[in-house]
Amino acid sequence: MSKDNITEPVNTWDNFYQSRVCNDSYVNVFCKKYNRFIEEIIINIQQIFYDLKAPLILKEEGCGIGTVSLAISQIGERLFNYFGLTGASDAKKISKVIFSDINIPMLELCCKNTLSISTDNYLGKVPLFYVKENICEPKFFESSTVVVTHGVLEHFSDVDITRIMSTYNNDKVLFQAHYVPTSQYTSPSFGDERLLPTDYWITLVKPDYYLLDNNGKDLYMFNRHRQEDKRVYK
Repeated sequence: MSKDNITEPVNTWDNFYQSRVCNDSYVNVFCKKYNRFIEEIIINIQQIFYDLKAPLILKEEGCGIGTVSLAISQIGERLFNYFGLTGASDAKKISKVIFSDINIPMLELCCKNTLSISTDNYLGKVPLFYVKENICEPKFFESSTVVVTHGVLEHFSDVDITRIMSTYNNDKVLFQAHYVPTSQYTSPSFGDERLLPTDYWITLVKPDYYLLDNNGKDLYMFNRHRQEDKRVYK
């Protein structure tokens, strides 16, 4: 996760996440800052569900405390309410949520932090699964999977990022959404973040389309199973 007013000084990964677990104020700030990222994921979930007439699997890789899925559950419900639609009572768009991370203590925090997803919100009462997994290694995907990473790729080398992206070359992965901070930030928030220029990221990840947000500081990259023309929104 990153930056600005949702960053506090820490010494370890546990401390970095601990104060954010079951913290409604943090989730609200996160939803506000990354609203465009979350809404784009929801829009694509809706479109794919409409095309398939079947629910999808949401997988958050390098999940940390699972804030992206938590945000999807809350923002999705707000969108439905805003447009006068019913979210939780409609046919479910997501059949399960999978959280994966290589760090078991983080998965334990994620489990605690995401309990509220299993209530009547956009994701509804879906089963939640927590998996220890090396994001760089080949993975098993179930059919109709949507993969999300947030503040993950920038912690890896170019070689490892290429390995990570290659794991998604799978017919069962229908949509990918990846957030990274760009070189518009002056310093990393924590850990070994690589603050790279937007063009560098686009060349490395090769998204189908991308969004730049927050004055170019935040880059959202998206891949669809069916290739479309490259687009950029600012």
